[in-house]
Amino acid sequence: MVAESNPARRLRRLFDRATATPRRRVAAAGVIGLVALGSLGAAVPIAAAVQAAPPAELEANSVARATEPLAAVASDAGTVSLHLAPTGSFVLDPTAATTIGVEIVNGSTELLSQGVVRLSVADDAPDDAAALDAWLGDAARTASAVGESQAPGLVSGGTTQVLVSIPAGRLDGAAAVTGLRAELLVDGVVVATNDAAFPSPHAASAGAPRLALAYPLTVPDDTAGLIDAEQLEAWTAPDGLLTRQLDAVADRSVAIGVDPRIIASVRVLGSRAPESATAWLERLGTVGNVVFPLAYADADLAVQSQLGLPGPLKPESFADVLDAADFLNGMPGVPATPPTQEPVTGPASLDGRALTQGSTPTPTPTATPGDVDGDGTVDEVPTTEQLLSWPYTRADIAWPADDTVAAGDLAWLAAGGLTTSLLSPGNVEPPAPAVDDEGDEDSTPVSTAPGNAASSIDGGTAVVADARLTAALRAAAAATSDAEWREAMGRLSAELAGYAAADASASSLLASFARAGGSAADRVEATLEALATLPWAQAASLSDAIGAPPVARTLASSPEAEERRATVQRLIDSEAQTISFATALTEPSQLTDSTRRDLLALLDAGWISTPTDWQSAANDWLTTQVQTRAGISVVPSSTINVISRESGVPATIENTLPYTVTLEVDVAPSNGRLIVEGRQTVTVEPESRASVVVPVAAGVGSGDVLLTVSLYSTEGVEIGSPTYLSANVQADWEGVGAAVLATIVVLFFGIGIWRNVHRRRKARAAAADEPTAAATAPAEASAPAAEAGRAAATAPEADAPAQKDEDPRDE
Repeated sequence: MVAESNPARRLRRLFDRATATPRRRVAAAGVIGLVALGSLGAAVPIAAAVQAAPPAELEANSVARATEPLAAVASDAGTVSLHLAPTGSFVLDPTAATTIGVEIVNGSTELLSQGVVRLSVADDAPDDAAALDAWLGDAARTASAVGESQAPGLVSGGTTQVLVSIPAGRLDGAAAVTGLRAELLVDGVVVATNDAAFPSPHAASAGAPRLALAYPLTVPDDTAGLIDAEQLEAWTAPDGLLTRQLDAVADRSVAIGVDPRIIASVRVLGSRAPESATAWLERLGTVGNVVFPLAYADADLAVQSQLGLPGPLKPESFADVLDAADFLNGMPGVPATPPTQEPVTGPASLDGRALTQGSTPTPTPTATPGDVDGDGTVDEVPTTEQLLSWPYTRADIAWPADDTVAAGDLAWLAAGGLTTSLLSPGNVEPPAPAVDDEGDEDSTPVSTAPGNAASSIDGGTAVVADARLTAALRAAAAATSDAEWREAMGRLSAELAGYAAADASASSLLASFARAGGSAADRVEATLEALATLPWAQAASLSDAIGAPPVARTLASSPEAEERRATVQRLIDSEAQTISFATALTEPSQLTDSTRRDLLALLDAGWISTPTDWQSAANDWLTTQVQTRAGISVVPSSTINVISRESGVPATIENTLPYTVTLEVDVAPSNGRLIVEGRQTVTVEPESRASVVVPVAAGVGSGDVLLTVSLYSTEGVEIGSPTYLSANVQADWEGVGAAVLATIVVLFFGIGIWRNVHRRRKARAAAADEPTAAATAPAEASAPAAEAGRAAATAPEADAPAQKDEDPRDE
């Protein structure tokens, strides 16, 4: 427990006073030095006495300490850790005297007091899988003390090592695996404890399994879809991250899953690529390992399946970062002579230098100056396919992140061409216990030898990593100290020795490294070199493991967390919005290409282990996308006055993006006082403004009009949000009145003129008719007389007297 008593606080105040001035600090340092020398002199004989004490005395001391009152220990519970292993080795010979190094790490924020390290040996040797699980797991296992040593005090964050000697004869010389327990006691209180297991050099090895390994060659999590030249130069330097990774696995029996982002990042630079990066890429093309591609940027495949995407996301293009001037001498990083590989015919060394890998990759042509793809023609820039091309040994392998695969994901991957999935052990159900005829669990001993990694799951093909070996392998690769690494290697060696004792020679197993972004590259190399010395494993390639007879297994459906899937869906939706927005760009790929690559970088499987950091990075990316889509807008303005019938609405378009955009400007009035005659097209240069006038016509009436100004791409996609402008319309009544008066005047004079013309025409017509009437008058008068004469001539004679009486001359 943490010492927080009043005496402790008083001691702290005294110490502060004692070191308040330089003179006091010098004096205090002298006193501390004298005390330390005295303590060292006393500790040596105490340690010697403890190591020389007989076992009975050790056990008595342990019992006595257990009965002492609990004392305060200057350490937070659970923050002090121990690692133990034989000094200089991870194999323990139980027949000889040995020294065990116990590393103490004070991860607390307080001072750790002096104590005692006690070492015990398991009463039952953990020499098979079940016993090893029980010893290293949470089950309580009995152990007997075999040695003790004094442990010095330790400051916060400090590390120290205590050596405990075990005399010959104290361990079970016949044990194939020895279980050891280290305990740190302070004033009789167990502050920290740890169990470990180490194989004997005399353990059986005839039944050693065939072991394949898979390693992800990736870079640390980032939000960039391409690695810049400066970072590439640093990572491919002699002691750089990528160089150390390739040094660790090159030409060993390890299958390499390569992030294609690394290959593309070097090649897109063309002649500007750092020499170290080009050399690194060329070296990758000559290694004798099985090499297969991961998803671009090692993007999480399972979450894409669970969101129902039509297929795995891939980069659309790299055109936005390519310059033809960089490729006058061809594309860099093209392997000149890919390695020729023959099928594996028998066991090979675990270091892989004599191992062949099972298939022959398709050679990649060497590019000549100006000839990117080696087809004899001069190309401007390489295509996306050329930038991503590589002589992979296999291209049908999917490696989802650990424990992320759910029901239906394997079929989705197979539909995308990834017909073989590399699964973590947590993604398959453990084998069911055997049952007897009565339905009870069968207690008959069965072989503990593991089955093949090759599996048939839901009708698909998979290769499943062994849980026991993978856990130990990853612990060794991630070790931060020699003691921690030797402890992990002891566990891995003990697991393999246990498999060998169960005769697993017919098994082809797989163990996989974690996606650590290369942070454990140094320990990876040491681990592989150590594995090469073990007699309890035979080398196998990944192709061997995949091609072994499959074992029927059941998928343990492990869909990703709902929160993660929801965030990924937001990322994908945001990208879709950006793609639509990019239709406003003269060259949309300038924006869409980088957006897709950065999205894939955010889906990197390595982010899964740091969900808080990933969520923060995802939120930042979403904010950036929103800001990008807001980079084109209409600048607000003051009220616009419209005083003539034919006018225009001025609008200023601002483009804060580094891309040229072409837009259609649309103005929609809120009422009929203005009539818009159509959209106007405008081109705005990068990071600039442009003005456009949209023609309008005044309608009927005067007053205020609210104008909604919207921007559209040439494909009809609305860009940004509408902007609202105010307009004051003054109807052109003077012009209308003048037009009406002019019309009335024209009509009045026109009618008068028409009447005068008509009257004159009528008068002239009448005058012309008068002589004609005079000339025709006698003829008109004689016509009755002639008619009367004709009537008289033809009348009867009886009528004559009557006519005579009517003649006026007879009167």
